[in-house]
Amino acid sequence: MKVQLMTKAAYARHRGCDEKAVRKAIAEGRISLIDGKIDPAVADIQWMQNTRARVNRRSTINPSSEECAQAGRAQPPVSASVDSGYSEARARRERAEADEAEMRTAKMRGAMVMREDVDRAMFEIGRQIRDRLIACSKRVGSEVASLQSAEACEAVIEREHRLVLSLLVDSFREKIGTSGQSAKAEMH
Repeated sequence: MKVQLMTKAAYARHRGCDEKAVRKAIAEGRISLIDGKIDPAVADIQWMQNTRARVNRRSTINPSSEECAQAGRAQPPVSASVDSGYSEARARRERAEADEAEMRTAKMRGAMVMREDVDRAMFEIGRQIRDRLIACSKRVGSEVASLQSAEACEAVIEREHRLVLSLLVDSFREKIGTSGQSAKAEMH
């Protein structure tokens, strides 16, 4: 399907507005251009989402029966669904912007962490734990080989595991920002 592009003047006629209004909307970034021309389908959507409704809508959008009779024309149908659609879209956008601002504030206060940061930290911590556990067997192998009882071997291995788990708690605290105190207390 080929897109039918329009000039600014043609789009102004299509919207039933002045070309100056179209140029202003482009300059303010409320509608976009494709190679200097306008895609009317996209621009209509952008216009509805990004243009504020006029405050005095009665005389410009929906004239009264008396005003229509004086002008010698029939009263136009009320387009409340367009107005409410715009208002709802604007309200959703404003709620989303407020939610985003709250999340940024929470992150700055340290009350919230980003999922990507947690995922990255967990990957790094997991890799460190793997490497430390592998190194643990090399580190304690000779010490355990000289021991005579299973209990003595278990004590050495447990000591090394506690060391690795303590490092895990410290890594969590450092990378994710959690206190880690309760986890550390449970290990002792």
